[in-house]
Amino acid sequence: MKKKLASLALGILVAGSFAQGAEASSRQSIYTDLSMNNTFYEDVYTMNMKGVLEEEYVAAGLKINPSAIVTRGDAALMLYKLLGMETESTTGFPDVSPTSSYYDAVNTVASRGIVSGYKDGNFRPEVELTRSQMSRILAGAFEYTINNNSTVPFTDVNERWAPYVDALYRNGVTAGVTKTSFAPDKQLTRGEMSAFMNRAYKKVPGSSYNDDEIKNTVNEVISKSRHVFSQGLAHYYPKQKASNISADMALLTVDPFLSDALALYETSCYGCDGPGLMYNYEFALPYKIFSKSNTLIKLEAIVPAGGYNYGLRATIELIRNGESWKIKSYVKRILTDDPLNLTIEQSIEYLRYVISKSWNEEVVTIEHKGKEPRFGFDLFLVNGKDTYYFNVNTAELSPYISS
Repeated sequence: MKKKLASLALGILVAGSFAQGAEASSRQSIYTDLSMNNTFYEDVYTMNMKGVLEEEYVAAGLKINPSAIVTRGDAALMLYKLLGMETESTTGFPDVSPTSSYYDAVNTVASRGIVSGYKDGNFRPEVELTRSQMSRILAGAFEYTINNNSTVPFTDVNERWAPYVDALYRNGVTAGVTKTSFAPDKQLTRGEMSAFMNRAYKKVPGSSYNDDEIKNTVNEVISKSRHVFSQGLAHYYPKQKASNISADMALLTVDPFLSDALALYETSCYGCDGPGLMYNYEFALPYKIFSKSNTLIKLEAIVPAGGYNYGLRATIELIRNGESWKIKSYVKRILTDDPLNLTIEQSIEYLRYVISKSWNEEVVTIEHKGKEPRFGFDLFLVNGKDTYYFNVNTAELSPYISS
């Protein structure tokens, strides 16, 4: 069964044009345990913004655990998310329960021959990976050609692992820890795994992206742009100028979107407009992909209503510049003017996704209970006990409290 893709969103931008000199960057690390000076910062940041690497919320902020050792289960889950794999379950392991967070990922990558179990039939998802073992998994995930008679410039890589290390070396994914050493027996950290995945993925042609990969790519650029915008306001408000963030935004956007974002930045207030500049897309609601190629992605998706957001349809266009995707244009239509008109069946399908994701409730059953009498929202009974009201035109969702 195809994994559900999650909702796409972006805030209102005002047109403008800027040609000002850039000031020093106001960017800073968004993590409590990873400095921007760290070798792996951009790789970890990218994987996190793609939704591949999960963060942890702590009292001091976000924790990303870059030095934690990657296990077999971790690697399977990261690649499953990064490549937007369609779930397969032809392979099963007695030590990977259907309730495990690794279950779909492990079975899918194993079914594709990317990883295999042990002779006793178990997968052992908790076993920590070495760099050499990673080379085999990554080479399989990206379908690199394997040369069994290959040689590598690393004197510490034996014949067993040389074909896989060679595949990564030939494809520009690794240069070793030195010119002659790969450190094959060293345990693999989350920072290192992020770097390997990021280098490999930058070379994947956009024309081959599936829907999940498009979602991840769009959300990565949107999230990064939002951080630049918000951190600029935090540093310079109320005397912010477009030049504060123009250089950083130019790494992520091009005109006309770049000028629009800079215009909004100059008129924004800290604590109100910053977080509303852009929201991440979710694809659980209806969406359309108009085009995808090696240089262009264009799609439309829905921003559900909630809080101060009335809900909208957003059409976004990305262009590829070298190995990087940038936002080129964004057009919105308010859902009160262009309603969704979701069917009850479409609503139930969306609610199964969003309630488990956003409200942390496992959804077993959903029953439509008719209309809420005051505002006309549709009522849905979840698991026979919790009632939610849902607007089929704006996708606004809230727990129902009768009075």
